[in-house]
Amino acid sequence: MIALDTDVYGEFVRGNAAFTARILLIPDDERSITIVSAEEVLRGRLNSVRQAEAQSSKLTIQRAYALLAETINNLRGKLRILEYDDRAHDLFSNWKQQKIRVGTHDLRIAAICISHSVKLISRNRRDFEKIPLLDAEFWN
Repeated sequence: MIALDTDVYGEFVRGNAAFTARILLIPDDERSITIVSAEEVLRGRLNSVRQAEAQSSKLTIQRAYALLAETINNLRGKLRILEYDDRAHDLFSNWKQQKIRVGTHDLRIAAICISHSVKLISRNRRDFEKIPLLDAEFWN
C-alpha cells in the first residue's frame, strides 16, 4: 500500500504529467491518502469557496464549488483514506515528547503511515527524513 502525501496528491490533481504517470503505475487498490492529507486538501478547497464568496479570488463561486465537489468525489471514490487510530496517536505523542522538529500534520501523516504499514510518497524530504521507522519515497 502507498500513501500519497498532500503535496504529491496536489500535483496529481493539478494534472502534473510526470506525477500522474508515476501515480498511475501504482495499482488502484494500492493507492491511499491519510485522513490528515484529506483534511488539508478539503481545507484548501473550502478556503477557495470562502474567497470566491468574498470576491477575493480569481475563481467564481460556481468554479470553487465545482472543484470542491470534484475533490470530495475523488477522495471518496479513488483513494482509500487511512484513519488516525490509537497506534498512530501513540506514535505521534511519543515523537512530540522526543521534540522531533516536524510540523504537527506531518508527524500525524507519518504516524498514520507507520500504523497502517504503508509507504509514504512525498516531496518533503527535509521533514519526513527526521521521522524514525517511516518508509518514505521522495519525488521531485
